[in-house]
Amino acid sequence: MTTRASSDPTMSEARDLEELLEFHKIRGLLKSFAVSSLGQALFDEAQMFLRKEEVESALAEVSEFKAILETDAAFPLDALWDVRPALESARVAGALLPVEALAHIAQNLGTARRVRGYLRKRSRTYPHLAQRAAAIQAFGELEKQISTKIAFDTLEVKDSASAKLASLRKQIARAEQQARKAVEKLVKVYADKGLLQDAVVTFREGRLLLPVRAEHRGKVKGWVYDQSASGSTCFIEPQEAVEWNNKINDLRLEEAREVETILRELTDAVRPVVDELLETLNVLAHLDFVRAKARFAGRFRCTAPEINSKMSIRLLQGRHPLLLNKKSEDEVVPLDLRLGEEFNTLVITGPNAGGKTVALKTVGLFALMIRYGLPLPCHPDSSFPVFRRIFADIGDFQSIEQDLSTFSSHIKKMQHILARADDETLVLVDEIGVGTDPDEGAALAVAFLEELTRRGTRTVVTTHHGALKSFAYNTPGVENGSMEFEASTLAPTYRFRLGLPGSSYAIEISKRLGIEERVLQRARELLGSEKTRLENLILDLETRVQESQKLAEKLEMEKTRLEGLTKLYKERYETIKRRESELKKKALAESETILKQANAAIERAVRMIKEGQAGREVVAEARKLVAEQKARIAAEKKKLRQAEKEPAVQPVGEIAVGARVLWQPHNSVGTIVAVAEGEKKVLLQVGSLKVWVPVTELAAAGEREPAGKRAASVKVSAAPKDDVLPEVDLRGETLEDALARVDKFLDDALLAGWNQVRIIHGKGTGVLRKGIAEFLDKHPRVKSHKMAAWNEGDLGVTVVEFS
Repeated sequence: MTTRASSDPTMSEARDLEELLEFHKIRGLLKSFAVSSLGQALFDEAQMFLRKEEVESALAEVSEFKAILETDAAFPLDALWDVRPALESARVAGALLPVEALAHIAQNLGTARRVRGYLRKRSRTYPHLAQRAAAIQAFGELEKQISTKIAFDTLEVKDSASAKLASLRKQIARAEQQARKAVEKLVKVYADKGLLQDAVVTFREGRLLLPVRAEHRGKVKGWVYDQSASGSTCFIEPQEAVEWNNKINDLRLEEAREVETILRELTDAVRPVVDELLETLNVLAHLDFVRAKARFAGRFRCTAPEINSKMSIRLLQGRHPLLLNKKSEDEVVPLDLRLGEEFNTLVITGPNAGGKTVALKTVGLFALMIRYGLPLPCHPDSSFPVFRRIFADIGDFQSIEQDLSTFSSHIKKMQHILARADDETLVLVDEIGVGTDPDEGAALAVAFLEELTRRGTRTVVTTHHGALKSFAYNTPGVENGSMEFEASTLAPTYRFRLGLPGSSYAIEISKRLGIEERVLQRARELLGSEKTRLENLILDLETRVQESQKLAEKLEMEKTRLEGLTKLYKERYETIKRRESELKKKALAESETILKQANAAIERAVRMIKEGQAGREVVAEARKLVAEQKARIAAEKKKLRQAEKEPAVQPVGEIAVGARVLWQPHNSVGTIVAVAEGEKKVLLQVGSLKVWVPVTELAAAGEREPAGKRAASVKVSAAPKDDVLPEVDLRGETLEDALARVDKFLDDALLAGWNQVRIIHGKGTGVLRKGIAEFLDKHPRVKSHKMAAWNEGDLGVTVVEFS
């Protein structure tokens, strides 16, 4: 629970804010992820946090539960019953809880026991959740008492609940069996006489009856118990069955009394621990509440941003969750935005339908979600404060009931904001200064923003007023921002640009929609040369910025590519060095072993000479041993020298048709049959095979064996290939051309021995990325593919791993 300061919004204002920022829709999504009505109810009851520590604790719980869902789907909170009314009833002395309520209480206790045990075992991994679960008390005896007497599947008291109940139910079963046999005999007799509607025994309200035709009711002795709706059938209790039926009913009454006794005993066992049971139920409901947040976070790829005390916003790759609920992640353009460090007031300009209001709502919604302890669909390096107050003036609030125009409604909102805003407040205003004379509206807007900036209030506004662009440019603590618009097509890109004012493109859009040039020219004249010059300057600036951004993105891609190649080549170099070191160590160890063996043999020979009377045969044998060891050492030295010489192959001489050369990667000798232009590649014939290879892979053939005498494997290519890099850039290509290049690139990469490659397709509309992903899904040699890390190309690069 959180404490609300006197200056905080009222409940009505909070609901209005949630409606404006569409948080009520987020609440609906969150409730859909809860498994119990108790967990769902908490989303309606939850109050906003006001302290940084509270938000961090709530986010930590969600992060831990998200980790559980990602690693272990079998968290034991699978069902939770709302037994609060039953528990309150049980407080009353002499109360009797029904079987269903007792069964649900016991099931909750089983869930509580499993959850408590699960988190206790993992307290180091999930400390916040374990601390929460520590409040769950143990009710092992009560759970056992109820579960041994009530069947959860049928919601009935078990026969074994008491010896008396077991005996009564056996008696009832025997009595029913005997009664049925007696009545079945009557059925046969009456059926043969044609008196019955059906030759069956009917059981109604604990009594055995015969379905007799209405016209024959007088021919069957007994009492008419019921009649069919059509009146054609009478249900008669035959005299022979009355005694059995009465006996069965007496037994059932006694059974009901015994069941009541058992239920009363169980209710009495529940009564002393009602408060503890309610506390445990609240903990389980909270865990369901947190798990729903974690499921929401998983669905929309949310992360917990840093929570700062500086009242500053650093939003990276933020995506509105309601847009993500309708579109794929690739289709939602991310928002990068800063506020509260270099400047406290942000003025966003640009054309209609360009995304200004969505950006405004995204900032407000995220600030509200943070106050509810919810992770955000953004990059984890984002940072948000806990705003104490959030005010929003978004949309048309014209009020007929209060006799307020749109402008008057906005002014009342501004008055309300000015009365309460401080340096812990976030203010969001859509189309500030509208609804009145443009000059006066702009003047009021500037004065309003000046006051909020002076107070240190974090403020984001959208506007079409040109005066506010100049105000933002010339005023310390205020910054321009705009939504990018593709000048050549007059289409919005929905990308936010900080530091740049935006044009409304009114004349350009009017021209595109067919307004006569004469009318447009007159509009330009009326607009004034200075205003026109400013708008043209903004248009030119936007075009230059777009070109710079594209160049920066390309350079970043190139930087990432080069860093990847550097890392890859460094790893390969380290592998080669490590292999070389291992081979040297192995050779040294083998040499030492040989020397030890040789020394031992020589010592043995000397000993034989000394101890063997120095006979001719003994000396000859000793000399033979020494000679053998010398020969062995000489052979090993020769092998080592040969091994040392192997890498030092002679460089290839003149590159000419007919020259015999060594193809080093495959240790195969071949003949050059053709030379490519530039002499960087040659067509090499190895046996009956021909293959294009780089000159850098060739060496002088020397006196080595021809390739035909070696067990070498040769990869064949139908055409010359460039040195294959583990990366291809497809930006700017059509999907058809891109797929053709990808197909060829994958073949080349496989032949070159790459285990992993990168495909650069850019972010754009996502058409290339989706098409390439579908192609990779069907490729027989592709083991997996995924988007690159955010700092290695993010959604603009696909990383492919070969099988």
